[in-house]
Amino acid sequence: MKRFEYEIMFFEVKKTKDFEKMRRALNDHGADGWEVLSAEAGDYGYTTFLKRELAPNSASEAP
Repeated sequence: MKRFEYEIMFFEVKKTKDFEKMRRALNDHGADGWEVLSAEAGDYGYTTFLKRELAPNSASEAP
């Protein structure tokens, strides 16, 4: 059975340059195997939900 781990990231976005910071952070996570599931806009920025598959017998897996 596949197993996944999840990450939640918040990005405060007030100016256009803040989107570049958000893109860089998401690209860095993507390079580590994370995939964005969704992004939700709020009053103060964006909350993103990410997941990545755990390798079989990963130390992060619960017994």
